[in-house]
Amino acid sequence: MKSLSDNTSIIKNTSLFSGSTYISQGMFFIRGLLNARFLGPVLYGLWSGLNIILNYSSYLHLGVVNAMNREIPYYKGKGASSDIIKVRDTAFTVCLMMNLTAFFILLGVAFLFHKRFNREETLGLVTIAFLILIGSIHEFYQTLLISLKRFMLVSKASVIFSFFSIVVTLFLVPFIKIYGVYIVAILIPLVYFIYLFIKEPYQLKMRFDLKETLRLIKIGLPLISSDFLSSFTISIAGIIVFSFLGKEAMGYYAVAMLASRFLVYLPNSVIRIFEPYIYQRYGETEDIVGLKKYLFKPTFIMAFLFPIVMAYYYIMTTFFIRHFLPRYYPSIIPFFIILIGRFFTSFSPTTQIFITAINKQRYLLPIYIAGALIMAVASLVFINMGFGIIGVSLGLLLSFFFTGVVIFIFATIHYLKSLFRCLGNLFILSMPFLYIMFVLIISDIIIPYSKDIVVDIGRSTFKLCILTLFSLPLAIIVEHKTSLIGELIRFLNPVRFIRTMHSIEAW
Repeated sequence: MKSLSDNTSIIKNTSLFSGSTYISQGMFFIRGLLNARFLGPVLYGLWSGLNIILNYSSYLHLGVVNAMNREIPYYKGKGASSDIIKVRDTAFTVCLMMNLTAFFILLGVAFLFHKRFNREETLGLVTIAFLILIGSIHEFYQTLLISLKRFMLVSKASVIFSFFSIVVTLFLVPFIKIYGVYIVAILIPLVYFIYLFIKEPYQLKMRFDLKETLRLIKIGLPLISSDFLSSFTISIAGIIVFSFLGKEAMGYYAVAMLASRFLVYLPNSVIRIFEPYIYQRYGETEDIVGLKKYLFKPTFIMAFLFPIVMAYYYIMTTFFIRHFLPRYYPSIIPFFIILIGRFFTSFSPTTQIFITAINKQRYLLPIYIAGALIMAVASLVFINMGFGIIGVSLGLLLSFFFTGVVIFIFATIHYLKSLFRCLGNLFILSMPFLYIMFVLIISDIIIPYSKDIVVDIGRSTFKLCILTLFSLPLAIIVEHKTSLIGELIRFLNPVRFIRTMHSIEAW
């Protein structure tokens, strides 16, 4: 069995998994645009409405899948293979039973009320019923593989099937419209799961263990509740925009959120990579001292490099909006404000994993509840002051700032032992972000945008060059402290890349 150091394998897995995540999400984004173009507003609106049911169905397992993602690496660190199997099979049983219940309920609704619905709506409910069942099994199996560090397989599969989804969409949706969307929606996760199962077959069994089920729910419910409340905060912001500002403002807000959401796939992929490492290490030692490097080093790297990524992304995205979505020009300022807020929830991506590893995830719930209240109150106040969707964006910024900072302090105080030291550390980590935002704002003032696309290409390119120049000191600091950039460049060398991919897969 080949082995890799944690630092080396994390860098390689993060590069691989982050890259595949961005490619696959980009492909699914294109697929969404194609669906919107081929279906038209009415049918696409129907499909978007049906997806609300699907989105909330992801919480049906009551957190047991999240708990499995924590417990399997933990028991792997302890060498307890029998406990791994017990956790896996119990989580599978709960996931299957809960989603089967939802499957039959939705089929019953579609059958009982089919006379009230038109054919597209009835078949849409049937499609969502099958998606809830198939999607839950697919998500369970993918999470299982990630908890066992099978990043290579998951990364390859996500890229392959994201491209496949676009091909099938182009073949079906232009001709059979929404029925093609239904077929693609069911086909992709089904074939994806079959592919993963063939490559890594695990003999899953039904295990009805009430004690183990309750234990997993106790671990996972706070985790999934945190995720739910985080999504709920954003959903409430959208409801406020729609209710108080109208459909047009909602369109601007939706574009701003869509643009900002795409950026956070990077910290999210970092989270998925670090989870099994942190949980396994804690299982080996049950000592938080061994987790320190997993908390502070990723935070340092993200705090220095993520603002640079954000600034590049902002320049390119606003260029795209100005010239290819000109009707959505009012989205740019809210997009910038929300982007600032995203930094505070993303600069320390491993804090929540650390809190979960030491089994204190229940303390996250009041933090997210307070964040949601801050967003709602602040947004309503700013709307009454006449700020419109900019006011809602400011409410989200305050909420993101509060939750990100409080969770960071709650995690780091275990090592720094002093609130003052935590705040000092936070201030230092915020300096690269403030520096890059200053460079970005000054460049926007000095080099104004142009309505002429050719002129604007030149000006945006010049801004990117300025940003690159002023970003070099941050990159040099990161390289001096961590050697990350050098290792990443060596890893991306084609010959070494192929060799290390084989070593990762074997490991």
